[in-house]
Amino acid sequence: MDSAPESHLRLLIHHAALPEPEVNQWITGPDGRVISRPDLQYRRLRIALEYEGEHHLLDPAQWHRDIERDDRLRQLGWVVLRFTKQHLRPENAPATEEKVRTALLARGWQPGRPT
Repeated sequence: MDSAPESHLRLLIHHAALPEPEVNQWITGPDGRVISRPDLQYRRLRIALEYEGEHHLLDPAQWHRDIERDDRLRQLGWVVLRFTKQHLRPENAPATEEKVRTALLARGWQPGRPT
């Protein structure tokens, strides 16, 4: 289940006419080991989207786990996009949409085709 900010990010993506990402699905490595469960993802394109609430920044242990998780994903060839509440503000929505669109296009997405 996604949180309210994660839902907000997902709706922002939807309203930008971008493909619908998967929500809270596990990613495993080639050996079957669990790597991560991103808030949102485009599995085929290997793009993970993470909403970072303030507790991620205020808890050093959580911050460390987040960095390690993102490093593991990048080692498997994933792009990790991170977002905060500032990204969800109305005045920042166009830049946030463009951040997602740019990553999708860089990974081979073509508008009108499934991800």
